[in-house]
Amino acid sequence: MPGSWNWNLAWICLRIGLMWHLAGALTGAGMGMGIGLGAGVAAMRCKAPYEKVQENYCYHIDDGDPLPTSFSNFCYGEKRTSRVCLESAEEMHVLANYLYDIGFQNGTQFWSAAHRWPGDLQFYWNYFGRARAMNYTNWLEEEPTPRLGLNCVLLTLQAGQLFMSSASCHAQAVDICEQLLVNEPTIMH
Repeated sequence: MPGSWNWNLAWICLRIGLMWHLAGALTGAGMGMGIGLGAGVAAMRCKAPYEKVQENYCYHIDDGDPLPTSFSNFCYGEKRTSRVCLESAEEMHVLANYLYDIGFQNGTQFWSAAHRWPGDLQFYWNYFGRARAMNYTNWLEEEPTPRLGLNCVLLTLQAGQLFMSSASCHAQAVDICEQLLVNEPTIMH
C-alpha cells in the first residue's frame, strides 16, 4: 500500500520519542538536555548508608558508642569516605539542624576531618587522605589553642551550631562521615 510507509515511519518515530522520554525520566535529563547515564538528578543520590540532607549534602552518623580516639576512624575504617569537612556557614547550619532532627542533644561532640601536624599551628582538612586548607571555621572563643598535643578538631553541637575546638586526638566523640555528590575524589587510605 502506498500510505503504509507513512504509518510505519510514524510508528517508529512514536517509539523513539517514547524511549527518549523514558531515558530522560530515568536519568533526570529532559528533551534537549542530553541523555547520559548518571546525568542530572540520578547522579545526585547518596550511597547507602548515607542520608541526603537537603539538596547538596550526604552524611552518615556512626550512632554507636562514641569512638575512643580519633584514630578509631569509622569513616575510613569502614571505607565509607571521609569525615565531615565544613565548607560554609550554610553547611554547618544544615548539619547542626540534621543532628538535632535525628535526636542528638546540645553538648554532643563529633569528630571532624580537621587536624594539624605536631609543631604546626595551622589546622587542615584531612580530606580523603589529602591536606586541604580550611576556608570556613566556626571556632569557640579562644580557639584554636596553640597548645601542643591538641591536634584534632571536635565539633560541639550547641545553640543550633557546630562549634570547633582543638582537642586531644584521644578524646571520645561520634563520627560524621561525608559523601560528596559530585566530583568525589578517590579514597586514599
